[in-house]
Amino acid sequence: MATKYVIRYHETPTPIRTFTTKFGGQPVWLEEPTWPLSRMYARPMQFVCQIALNPGFLPETPARMAYLFMTDWDYESPYPNTFDSDDGENALLLQPSGLWSGPSLRVHEGPSLYRRFHRSGRWEQFPCEFAVELHPGDDPEDGVWQDYPQEEAAQDLYWAALSEDKLGGIPVPTPFGRRFGADFDGWRLLLQLNAKDNADESDPFFLNMAYDAVAYAFVSLDGRRGKFLWER
Repeated sequence: MATKYVIRYHETPTPIRTFTTKFGGQPVWLEEPTWPLSRMYARPMQFVCQIALNPGFLPETPARMAYLFMTDWDYESPYPNTFDSDDGENALLLQPSGLWSGPSLRVHEGPSLYRRFHRSGRWEQFPCEFAVELHPGDDPEDGVWQDYPQEEAAQDLYWAALSEDKLGGIPVPTPFGRRFGADFDGWRLLLQLNAKDNADESDPFFLNMAYDAVAYAFVSLDGRRGKFLWER
């Protein structure tokens, strides 16, 4: 069995300024700020979340904090390929001892998460920030979810596992298998995250992914590199 932590979001009225796991707001940098830039737009990416790598979670990793960024889209410029881990439109930074070779700015604050609602014929954005509760559980051994299950009961378990936002555990591939170079081997899962779009005003925040996307953030076995990708 593999330990996982299922995420529950709680919006906070005040900024979180500690080295804890959170979504939105502004990053709390452990070292010098390294705000990644979009390769396509040459502007700061959107800060998605920071994850505290506590001793009980990825214990061999020298890094203590992970920071996830993704390029937002203005619906007018060409679409940035945020699904590709190598296309320069997302970044998973580790501090300390992380390796990041992409363009960046030494700024403490930049674009962050927002809610998105369709009002009066246009989309309106509202900044937001979330503390999290982490509920421990166990995932089955690697390989269980590699083939789409045929029995109805097994399918229910599969979709429940695929729909979880979680830290750690085993990555659950989509029914279409691993695409976009989704190499799960040789990496440890840090985060599995489902699409958020606020289309029904129930999702906590908006992410620049397909409405049916599942995202994966990984940390290398040496604990110095991170990568992020999403699939439909």
